[in-house]
Amino acid sequence: MCSAALAACDTGSAGAEADAAVDAAAPDAAPWIEPFDARAEGALLSVWGFGEGDVYAVGGQPEAGLAWRFDGAAWRKLALPEGALLNWVHGAGDTLFMVGNGGRVLRRVAGGAFEALDSGQGQALWGVFAVAPDDVWVVGGEAVGQTPALPVILHFDGTTWMPATLPAADRAYRAFFKVWASGPADVWAVGQAGVVMHYDGAAWRQVLVGTDQDLISLWGTGPDRLAVVGGRSHGVLARWDGTAWSTDVLASRTGVPSPGLNGVFMDPTGTLLTVGDRGHVLRVAPGAFEYIREETPTRVLLHGVWSTSAGHRVAVGGTLLDSPPWEGVLLDSRP
Repeated sequence: MCSAALAACDTGSAGAEADAAVDAAAPDAAPWIEPFDARAEGALLSVWGFGEGDVYAVGGQPEAGLAWRFDGAAWRKLALPEGALLNWVHGAGDTLFMVGNGGRVLRRVAGGAFEALDSGQGQALWGVFAVAPDDVWVVGGEAVGQTPALPVILHFDGTTWMPATLPAADRAYRAFFKVWASGPADVWAVGQAGVVMHYDGAAWRQVLVGTDQDLISLWGTGPDRLAVVGGRSHGVLARWDGTAWSTDVLASRTGVPSPGLNGVFMDPTGTLLTVGDRGHVLRVAPGAFEYIREETPTRVLLHGVWSTSAGHRVAVGGTLLDSPPWEGVLLDSRP
């Protein structure tokens, strides 16, 4: 059975067509390789870094979270407090945050030991974004099996976690999946049923982006350039240009829709990398809704992607559409 919370599930025929499509790989793309065998490590759900010599990937099994770090030469597993699956990672300044199932939050300051913080939540936390070490946003909620629905947005001021006051939405939804910010007064949260919320420094409000599909992840380069991805049977891309949203199914040059999308990264030029089912890594030009697929050595689901400023790209995922125990994958692409 597909996990509605963890991954975009491809149940239609577009996936088989996409695998068969003869779309040339981006000609200037460095090849993707597996720098180590992550199959025994559990699924990896998120990757992010402070820079080339300080990159983190997190994941694990439902009751056992883990994290890896790239130090510029090799990937090594980190020592963590015991706890549940870790779903996302981000940091600011000298402080790193990881969030996961059961309201789990880990913090590491200035390269020290990881400490567990009490978020005050028992629900899954799916996304984290640190504007600063004392200005951190976390989102989550149980996407299935809970009554009543309790989608959550939390703010951390360096000392205290406070739930955000959210407006009523125009549709039912149970969870937010990711959060991103260009600054303290420009924070975006996306989630189930196409729900998007924006914080302007004073209050949260719902924003309609033109889809009712689950929105799984987002990334941008500033207040006037943001991309959101999601979808289940087909990949959905929503773009914000600072004035208006444009939203469509992401398709190849031959018209083949992408599978559901889970992770996205935008580089300074506005070019997107987005990842999804069956090892799909897709490159999307600035402003476009057309992808070029890059070849990868895996056909398992990819969940997160990130790149350094020098173009060192990392994608992570695993067998999240299967029952646990999951097997993981980490892909590396260097110029």
